[in-house]
Amino acid sequence: MINFLQDIDNSILLFFNGLNSPWADTFFYLVSNRFIWIPLYAVLLFLLIKKWDKKSILIALALVLCITLTDQTCNLIKKSIQRPRPSHNVELCEKVHLYMEKDGTYYKGGAYGFPSSHAANSIVLAWFVFFFLRNNKKWPVYGMFAWVLLLSYSRMYIGVHYLSDLITGWLIGTLYGGLLFWIGPKIFRQINKKRSISQGK
Repeated sequence: MINFLQDIDNSILLFFNGLNSPWADTFFYLVSNRFIWIPLYAVLLFLLIKKWDKKSILIALALVLCITLTDQTCNLIKKSIQRPRPSHNVELCEKVHLYMEKDGTYYKGGAYGFPSSHAANSIVLAWFVFFFLRNNKKWPVYGMFAWVLLLSYSRMYIGVHYLSDLITGWLIGTLYGGLLFWIGPKIFRQINKKRSISQGK
């Protein structure tokens, strides 16, 4: 059964990884780079402060905590299961198309890839937008989840993650995203309660 599932993972990976071209290699490599999205994070922070004012500090801290927990959970599972990335799989090494960096080396990522930290962390951010920044307009939420799919796909395109890595990452990120939504209102209620007591209400 495990071999059958691995064969499916291999087939899906090789299909999407095989749709390569020079421009797509560069594009998806950049998409996969977390630092390229710093302007997006800055915009989200601005919107958070604009909507929630002083409460934005607590929401931001809760988000950072959830992303940290998500990332560390993924790393712990990676070290425990030790499933090689496609780029490190000796059975696929001659079939997987890898991105060549400027120094002439191929980008392979770390040794282990299950689950995907990129997928997990990005979907936490998407749920954050859904829970705390959504308004009457739905396109920002749709846009964030489209971004999750694009970022996750880029990891498969450049040959460093299987589809199952991504799906598991989404599940872990969704778990912690739900935790963020559950903790946030409770924190606000406690703050408002203490503020009312201090003001003698």
